[in-house]
Amino acid sequence: MSEPRRMRDQPRWQAAALIPLVVGLAWLIFGWSHGLVVAVLATLAGVPLLGCATAIAFWPGDRQITQYLAVGAVASIFLAVVLWPWLGLVSLGLIVGGSVCFLAAGWVATRESVRPRAVPEPPLSLGVCRKVATDEALLGMFVAGARIPRGAVVKRDFDELSALHDLAESGHWSADRRSWHRTPAPPRDVRLTPSKAQGCRFDWLHFDSGFEADTALPGAARWQAHRPNQRMAARIFRHEGEPRPWLICIHGYRMGINELDLSLFRAKRLHLKFGMNVAMPILPLHGARRIARVTGGHFLDGPMADLVHAQAQGLWDLRRLKAWIGAEQPDQPIGALGYSLGGYHAALLAAFEADLACVIAGIPLTDIPAALWAHMPTLHLRYLEAQGLSQAQLSALMAPVSPLHLTPVVPYERRYIFAATADRLVDPEQPLRLWRHWGEPAMHWYHGSHLSVRREAELLPFVEDALDRHGLIVTRSGAAR
Repeated sequence: MSEPRRMRDQPRWQAAALIPLVVGLAWLIFGWSHGLVVAVLATLAGVPLLGCATAIAFWPGDRQITQYLAVGAVASIFLAVVLWPWLGLVSLGLIVGGSVCFLAAGWVATRESVRPRAVPEPPLSLGVCRKVATDEALLGMFVAGARIPRGAVVKRDFDELSALHDLAESGHWSADRRSWHRTPAPPRDVRLTPSKAQGCRFDWLHFDSGFEADTALPGAARWQAHRPNQRMAARIFRHEGEPRPWLICIHGYRMGINELDLSLFRAKRLHLKFGMNVAMPILPLHGARRIARVTGGHFLDGPMADLVHAQAQGLWDLRRLKAWIGAEQPDQPIGALGYSLGGYHAALLAAFEADLACVIAGIPLTDIPAALWAHMPTLHLRYLEAQGLSQAQLSALMAPVSPLHLTPVVPYERRYIFAATADRLVDPEQPLRLWRHWGEPAMHWYHGSHLSVRREAELLPFVEDALDRHGLIVTRSGAAR
């Protein structure tokens, strides 16, 4: 059952619509007084702002309105900088106007959001609005650039999910969800290659994934054909000499690259200041394992049946990495920390690896179908549902690879969750549901968004206290704290 929810109010008219309206008109007025080239660029900046202003005023509530307003505001700031030689001080006013539009996108999104009553109410402050607008801008770019399946592709999804439903009904894979997942052995064909990035020295660990998609499930052959994905990769930060505790850091969606992962996890701090060994695995279809131009392509936006294979292989690879660590340094505590999609996989690990020292699920995605349906363009959502595809159907079929449908085996006192009260990418209800499912363990809410997690200083004590409590933090000499 869904959590009881609340909304601040139900505005009939949004006064905030006046902000992009005024700024959009200013772009057109000043731009069209400076020649054709400037006029065209000014139109590209002003018209989207005017469109969003109209939508906020007359058709409030659609989530994509604030997403495109945030994207349009960022684009207008960039164009104002480009046109400075022609517009002079007017550009400064347009930069300020774009910044205010950006904050307005966050303000409207925060005000219109509906969240569970058990989640603390985020303040309508400038700081929170800026954080929310950043989430909105990223969502706008994701949605605008997403592949929109139609026709034969949607029919394929419907046919494959129908076949998956029949298999589930027969008990082939859903009757005993845990037994469907095989236990991997430690890899033997391991290759370690020294590397350096972002001021960090580490080794790249590579080995054959060894994952084999269940051939009875639809899409298995297609999934196995992704050759780059069949080679597992992980960054390894290891101290020389005596064994140390290990932390497995699991990245989020569209990550798996050095520029994002190393700063998100503060890898150097974990490795050098706290003296632990760190393993940073690459999830399927991300980073060096990608099969698309962009990291993470086809993981959440590929064939719907592949969602099962993706999560199953992610779990397999993480368990195999943990088995390698255990074989290399027996009896050392191993913890897991994941963000977003990584939080999903950390929670999956908690259902299979009882000896983990601790599991920390950060801003965790826990219900992939719910997230897809929340962010899908409204018209496309209607199209999918008219073809017979539904969120409830997909959620039920993904139960064997869902942390909300698998019982955790990691002891209660070793489970931790943190989440954002104003998260726009992952509905706060998702980490709240995991918290309920896990028996309400230690939980920390911060007043911020999904992307602001990197800069939330208050999270450090929560995470570091959990690591310290379970023996993962050591002194530089190696003596446990």
